[in-house]
Amino acid sequence: MATTPKNASTRNSVFEIVRTQLLGVCREHQRDFGAEIRLDSSLIADLGLDSLSLVEAVVAIEQAFGIERLPLEALSEACGEAHFTVGSLVDLCIEHATVLVTADEGMRT
Repeated sequence: MATTPKNASTRNSVFEIVRTQLLGVCREHQRDFGAEIRLDSSLIADLGLDSLSLVEAVVAIEQAFGIERLPLEALSEACGEAHFTVGSLVDLCIEHATVLVTADEGMRT
């Protein structure tokens, strides 16, 4: 499926929110955290999240988007924990969010 400009804009907006939440959790657990958070960053290998910090990040992301519960177990089974990336988390948020922020509109939809 081709990505439309609106879809790309939405994905970028969601990525920025996810990145902000992940950065907060990473810095809380690793005071000297300085890694760049990209869509292809592994949550475990690149960002160094352990089970506790991953849960904290997911809860923060769920709250940011008004998601009751992200089904991470389905994603980890499909991708494998080692390949669980920021991009896969962004896609999961887009799929399950009831409230999204779009850059074009500058508002929650």
